[in-house]
Amino acid sequence: MSATRKNSSNTGATAGMPSAAQISESLTSTLFSADSAAAQSVQALTLIQQARVTQLSRTAANLKAQFGANDAGVKAAEAAAGAAASTAARVAIVQQEINTASPQAPAKGFVLNGRVYDSNLQPLPGMTVFLVDGNNTYLRQFGFEYTDDTGYFQIVVSDAGEQAANAEQIFLEVADTKSRPVYLSPTPVQPNTGNSLYQKIVIPAGGKPIGDPPKAVRDTAVPSKKKKS
Repeated sequence: MSATRKNSSNTGATAGMPSAAQISESLTSTLFSADSAAAQSVQALTLIQQARVTQLSRTAANLKAQFGANDAGVKAAEAAAGAAASTAARVAIVQQEINTASPQAPAKGFVLNGRVYDSNLQPLPGMTVFLVDGNNTYLRQFGFEYTDDTGYFQIVVSDAGEQAANAEQIFLEVADTKSRPVYLSPTPVQPNTGNSLYQKIVIPAGGKPIGDPPKAVRDTAVPSKKKKS
């Protein structure tokens, strides 16, 4: 009886049940296909939006040349072109994020990466990105990074347990090229150990300073100060 049940169980397992490795491989393949399809859709949408912006801008320019800048129809055409440009910029940001490879995080640490944009959704290079605690105290142990020409930054934390021991909450702050903090995340960032976390940061219009930068950042991190030294 027991031998029969054992043989029946083995037969069922080999006849129709996939192994754990097969399930994992199938899931990975499915997710990859979904990601690829999403990336292709966003890319196609980006091209469509760019073409629409070009068409609307050309129409607005032609109307302006014929009827002048104060014409109501010209103003409406310019507003439509501006709205289309804003939409195209947002789609481009999504495409940029999708195409950004997720960096490999240390096993005991994490990676904070992302991009900094102005209020018109254009990338901001040369900005200083760093982390502070709930009292806006600079967390020196996490270091700082500058944004590149695409607004991209990457902060790598090697050991989250050791380096975050005295920081119950972590906020992301950005200083501009004139040493002025212009952004502080409204909520704490919550990276997971062994993973990377992408952050899209949009600096409010005008980029008004929100206070003085931490002395450690002002003296060593901010590009304008570093160049002088």
